[in-house]
Amino acid sequence: MYERILVLTDGSDNAKNAGIEAVKLAKKLDASVVITYIFDQRLATIANQEEEGQKFINAIKDYAIEENIGAEDLLIYGSRKNDVMIIARKSDVDLIVMARHGNTKNKSTLMGEFTEFVVKNIPLPVLLI
Repeated sequence: MYERILVLTDGSDNAKNAGIEAVKLAKKLDASVVITYIFDQRLATIANQEEEGQKFINAIKDYAIEENIGAEDLLIYGSRKNDVMIIARKSDVDLIVMARHGNTKNKSTLMGEFTEFVVKNIPLPVLLI
């Protein structure tokens, strides 16, 4: 069914939960995960953002390794919307898992702006957690 799952993260608790659920799903499906953190260059302001992003990725990746799931990680500094389309195309994934909302203050909508972009523009199944 699904062999490679793209996990989109942003450092939020919701994204971490989605990453954990993606690993659990990968275990059931005998699939691997590609854990991705894209820093939006327009919004990047924290000096240690790369280090924090890698720590976040490693937390999910370590869980995947504990569960004997193949795990790759991508830490990218660029444009989230442009880069996610490239990653989805080039990384040979067949499912995307992400949180409905990430690091956003507006939780009154069904999903965040970036999540909505992914659902509408990437021609792959998307599982929202």
